[in-house]
Amino acid sequence: MIELELYNAGRPVVIMQRRPETNAGAWARLQEAFARGIVGGSPSRSDVRADVFMAELDVLRDVRALFGEKISLGPNIEAQLRVLASDRRARETALAASEGYDPEALAAELEAAGFKRKLKPFQLGNLAAVLRLPHAADFSVPGAGKTTVGLANFALSRARGRVERLLVIAPIAAFGAWTEDSQECLAPGPKVVIHGGPETLIPQDADILLTNYNRVASDYDRIRAFAADRPTQVILDEAHRVKKGAAGVHGRAVLDLAYAAKRRDVLTGTPAPQGAYDLVALMRFLYPGQDRQILPRSTYVERDGRDPQVLRETHAAVSRYFVRTPKSQLDLPPTRFCVLQREMRPLQKAIYEALVGRYRSSFALGSRSRHEFQNLGRIVMYLLEAATNPMLLTAGSDDGDDPGFAHPPLALKGDEPLADLLHTYNLYETPWKYEEATRIVAVAASRGEKVLIWSNFVRNLKALHRHLEDHQPAMIHGGVPSSDGTPVNQVTREDELRRFRHDPDCRVLLANPAACGEGVSLHHWCHHAVYLDRSFNAGHFLQSQDRIHRLGLAPDVMTRFTLLMSADTIDAAVDGRLRDKVTALARLMDDPGLVQVALPEPDEGQGGPPAHADDLQAVTAHIAEAARRAS
Repeated sequence: MIELELYNAGRPVVIMQRRPETNAGAWARLQEAFARGIVGGSPSRSDVRADVFMAELDVLRDVRALFGEKISLGPNIEAQLRVLASDRRARETALAASEGYDPEALAAELEAAGFKRKLKPFQLGNLAAVLRLPHAADFSVPGAGKTTVGLANFALSRARGRVERLLVIAPIAAFGAWTEDSQECLAPGPKVVIHGGPETLIPQDADILLTNYNRVASDYDRIRAFAADRPTQVILDEAHRVKKGAAGVHGRAVLDLAYAAKRRDVLTGTPAPQGAYDLVALMRFLYPGQDRQILPRSTYVERDGRDPQVLRETHAAVSRYFVRTPKSQLDLPPTRFCVLQREMRPLQKAIYEALVGRYRSSFALGSRSRHEFQNLGRIVMYLLEAATNPMLLTAGSDDGDDPGFAHPPLALKGDEPLADLLHTYNLYETPWKYEEATRIVAVAASRGEKVLIWSNFVRNLKALHRHLEDHQPAMIHGGVPSSDGTPVNQVTREDELRRFRHDPDCRVLLANPAACGEGVSLHHWCHHAVYLDRSFNAGHFLQSQDRIHRLGLAPDVMTRFTLLMSADTIDAAVDGRLRDKVTALARLMDDPGLVQVALPEPDEGQGGPPAHADDLQAVTAHIAEAARRAS
């Protein structure tokens, strides 16, 4: 006999215990099936992560059939399996049911549940669709009201007796929207608690608990207790942040939390910024142990995530599990892209070419170890910096940079030509991108307009802050704290947003997509965004656009995006990769309009090389071409 029990005291783990008489072949078969999830044990016991156990449940049937081995289920694992079976029946019933609904009846039920805000017709349709499923996803574009629909979902789920409270896991920037909207939408006004970490008191009578992905991982036991003590709905906002799944610290914590939730929902306008594989973690959260029953096998091959056939198969499999309101349905005014591609000045060009020569051999490697890939990622950072402002090379990353952009200063011996070029650069040249950004802001200020400038490098933002001091710039990056738990005399993100929105002398906001690309609405105050640089992260690019192009714009407003690209640099490779990823997401979501509103027309700028494998291959092609031109 083999005994199984689920333990939820900490992270959910299934304990497998063998008796002395257990068939050795049966035990070996289980060990093989659960190998990737075994986190501890002994010769007669294995501790298996719950998500892996649930994903490989079929092996229990094999063990019974092939070896005649008895399986004894403890009360906790038996209860969890009943929940999963109920989920499976509920989703299968929902998929087989008619998609029709009565808008007037649904609106009346919302009002009776104390929901005060009147939903737009497309929002009512989305609400009806997600409520048909036991757990669902809202992949509507930013600005379509996902927060409002999520709160309506909670109001009806609570009124119907399915849940009692709500846990929202979101970026800190979105806390304000959830706090304000919950008071405006729900009556009586709910008790909202912001979880700041292990030191935060979580009252038993809290109706809504707001936390972020970092804090779930660092205070998992208390967050899980909140979700498990009473029937709780868990919403992941900007859920693409857990795309790494079990491989990431945040993803691991959130996937573990799924077992404690009564209802689970995910919200994001960019669910798969890198390809179809990004959906795997989201489906594992929504339906633990059932993702392989929902997704086709091709979805799990990450390198094929943007293959057209894989995108079609994945879309067909998941289309009934999510709702999506595209921008075309919001009747937004059009956007205009301006791609400014210019030659670098002589010193900057010489520095860039010296970098290419220095690192050309690194990109010629065949098979690469993890350490080598990390080094190549660092080189990519150097190339992005050199294409914008070469002086960033000597400083390395800033404490406020996104962790993914952390890198040391460029290593220099001091006697090489590259060192000489960098030492004299500031004396003779100013980056052309800085001068162009300064000109754009000056023109906008003369018209009484405001400008949003994006850069992935905090040192770029700080340098531009000095260039633009006459326009009293506001600045938001990872080093600018939220008001949550910040001393009174310290400048916060909320302070800077308030100043940009309402101070007529503040004409420009300098922002980092990682810190300000989500949960912030600026469309009532700003209609022009300038990209000093872009990374390969398509999610950041799409989300950043939606800060100023979203529901609520007047019909006559033209939203403009200006892309600054240095000719013959990595900027073109990034542009090509972003085109590929945005096009793939449009196919996956069956949203062809996404390409039209999120990318410039092909003849407005360089398309860059085609990207069919990974980002480093695109960089390798660029390095080879740049070296050829220089020779």
